[in-house]
Amino acid sequence: MMKPHYRICAAAFLVDFSAMASMVTLPFFIYRQLGGGAGMSGVIGAAQAICYAAVCLLSAGFVARAKNGLNFAVLGLFLFMTFFCLVPFSRNPYICGAFATVAVGSLALVWPAVHAWIGADPDLALRARHMARLNVSWSTGFAISPLFTGPLYDYDYRLPFIMIFAAALGALLILRFLPHESEHFGVASQEMIEARAGHDRSSEMYLYSAWFATAVGNFLSGITRTVYPKRIDELIETGQLRLLFENTPPAFLNANAATKYSWLAFSLAAIIALTFLWMGRSRWWHHKFQFLFALQIIAAIAFYVLGETHSLVIMAACFMAVGINGGVAFFAAVYYSMADPAQKHRRAAINEGAVGIGGFLGSIIFGYMAGRYGIAFPCHLTPIFIAAGLAAQLFLLRYGARKYGMTASLSN
Repeated sequence: MMKPHYRICAAAFLVDFSAMASMVTLPFFIYRQLGGGAGMSGVIGAAQAICYAAVCLLSAGFVARAKNGLNFAVLGLFLFMTFFCLVPFSRNPYICGAFATVAVGSLALVWPAVHAWIGADPDLALRARHMARLNVSWSTGFAISPLFTGPLYDYDYRLPFIMIFAAALGALLILRFLPHESEHFGVASQEMIEARAGHDRSSEMYLYSAWFATAVGNFLSGITRTVYPKRIDELIETGQLRLLFENTPPAFLNANAATKYSWLAFSLAAIIALTFLWMGRSRWWHHKFQFLFALQIIAAIAFYVLGETHSLVIMAACFMAVGINGGVAFFAAVYYSMADPAQKHRRAAINEGAVGIGGFLGSIIFGYMAGRYGIAFPCHLTPIFIAAGLAAQLFLLRYGARKYGMTASLSN
């Protein structure tokens, strides 16, 4: 039988395969079956994100004290697949929004428990390797899922819901029969504890800034999932979508907006998977934030371009810039969150809460602005939002340095 740390990777693949399928499906269900627009999609996406963040933060204490946190992950998956698959049975936006919100909020019981299980490895090097495999696994599910979801939705809007239920059920069954973390990993020896002390102290210093960077990364990536699909829908309806800069678009660009958007979602998720693979095999990025700061600036520029371009190829390049930024921020924050094994679940929950808060703010702010002024308007304001985020991260980096008696630096 497959080793437990490989089985949890398989479960992670299925969890985010189903989660991404829900993210691709819901906006187009709102546009086509509910008759809504970018504003409605943004509000429902924001409700999902803030529910996810709230459940992460509120559940952190009692789930951390549970004998087996994976039991909560099983419960979360059951609630997710049940409530999300109730969405197509109603045409009331409030009811559908409530079902979708409860479903995504339930995933907040899943990811902190999964990350904490991997974080129980007392060996620092093995923990990083297993963490990389886990992140590559879920991000691969994230990447592949849109390629199935978009075409299935264009064929029959009910088919993605069936696929989501089946994938979530598979993940549930895998997690249900995993051994307890202490049984699989054992406990740290005194030599291991002493060897990692200095490294862990540096990770503590960067932790708060990394959490904020995660929120910024998901502020941007959340917009690409809840608000930006409307841009593709509008460009196809008006015949303005182009491959690059041609005067007359190819015939295949004139229909099937869900499929076209799925290509962009794939580009974002695939680059995240590759980012995780690279970060898991290298160490030079440890405690070096100048790289992440530069990526956030590039992502802000990419979002400005997304408000202007009609080219699907350029959109894909911009989505990849946003994905690299979000991937680096998330991987670094998870890595730093695991520095103290005694607090690993609580900190994993806080990091997932940062994911939800960033997604909430991006969806609600951009959803409102896009509904009122058009999607290009908030995209042009993105550099201002990112500048504020960078200032906050510098402040938090200095706070961490003062707290742990170290020197604040973006490079070490």
